[in-house]
Amino acid sequence: MPAPSKLFESAFRELIDTLESQPFPYCLLGGLALGLWAAPRATQDLDILAAVREQQRSQLIGALEGKGFEFDRQWAEDNPMIRTWHLRFRRGMIPVDLLLPRDVHDREVLERRRRLKLHELSLWVITPEDLVLHKLKAGRPRDFEDAVSVLVRQKTSLDLAYLNNWAQRLGITEELGYCLDQSTEP
Repeated sequence: MPAPSKLFESAFRELIDTLESQPFPYCLLGGLALGLWAAPRATQDLDILAAVREQQRSQLIGALEGKGFEFDRQWAEDNPMIRTWHLRFRRGMIPVDLLLPRDVHDREVLERRRRLKLHELSLWVITPEDLVLHKLKAGRPRDFEDAVSVLVRQKTSLDLAYLNNWAQRLGITEELGYCLDQSTEP
């Protein structure tokens, strides 16, 4: 049996290959994106934001199932409040969370995404500014730590006007201010 890291890498490659063949924009979020913009941390899932239209969902589900991903229908049934914008797949024990845009900021994320090379794989990734905002929208303690990590690592290259503008629009100015303060402490 392959090592867990090989299974994760294989699932990641198959996921990106499948998304690259689809007619909608996507970008990598979550722990893997964090590792590109800040101090990496362990993650055991794959998080993607994708502008999948209702009529494209069954095609995408079929494409992913053809690559060994299983659409988690039980998870969808157990999560009725979010199943319209959050699709959960699994490849073995690896969860894949496919998030659909829920607000104008999510659509902006897909407009601003960046094409990066990760080893020999080329893929779309959320920008560091939008990753901070996404983490603050989620608002869990780990998300604040992640946001601070991005701010520390990317401090000289961040578009602070963009961050402040969106924080105000999203109602998370206090959260951003807290993380900015934390990122400048020794």
